Amino acid sequence: MSSGAAELFTDPRVDWAIEALGGVSGANCVELGPLEGGHSHMLEQAGAGSVTAVEANRDAYLKCLIAKELLGLKRCSFLCGDAVEYLQATHEKFDVCWCAGILYHMVDPVELIDLTAQRASRLYMWTHYYDAAKLTPGEPKGRAFANGRTSEAVRDGYHHQLHRQDYGGTSGRRGFWGGTQPFSNWLTLEGLMGALEHFGWAEVRTQLDEDHPHGPAVNLVAVRH
Repeated sequence: MSSGAAELFTDPRVDWAIEALGGVSGANCVELGPLEGGHSHMLEQAGAGSVTAVEANRDAYLKCLIAKELLGLKRCSFLCGDAVEYLQATHEKFDVCWCAGILYHMVDPVELIDLTAQRASRLYMWTHYYDAAKLTPGEPKGRAFANGRTSEAVRDGYHHQLHRQDYGGTSGRRGFWGGTQPFSNWLTLEGLMGALEHFGWAEVRTQLDEDHPHGPAVNLVAVRH
């Protein structure tokens, strides 16, 4: 039996982020949505002092536990639960918040950005963002936005637009790796950058992937002073 094709344990995005963050040696990290523990492994290999990884999908959580055993991860702890609820409940401060592939699964993505700013001094994020020109309803990656539902929202004085994407019937199927609700809301790139600035994230460095098969995406790091 062979493994999947995704480079989760040798992800070049992680190498870029760790360098852009100035390294993670000895850092106390919180990871939101570790999926299979690939990035957790890379963080430990890069010298992170600890990685607390919170995964809501039970199948993914079990994969993380398997990876922990197979790879002998000593400084990674995996928790099964909602990442937003964890950040709301914990009083712990982290050196790094690692947030790859989770923001675009949130019903309230700006809430998550707000919470990361309350809990960490450095941030890594990879996420899709909404761009109407690149998410044409008739094309596969744009079908989830076919209804074109946009809403106005405000959090802590930050006004922004949310663009609803529906999971359809896929959310109840085994092997679904999306959010915990039947839909999520995407931010535009401008809305995302505005939220980061509003909640105190600065020195934002980005890499854009406008041709990603599932929609335009951005790789970014930021710091709080």
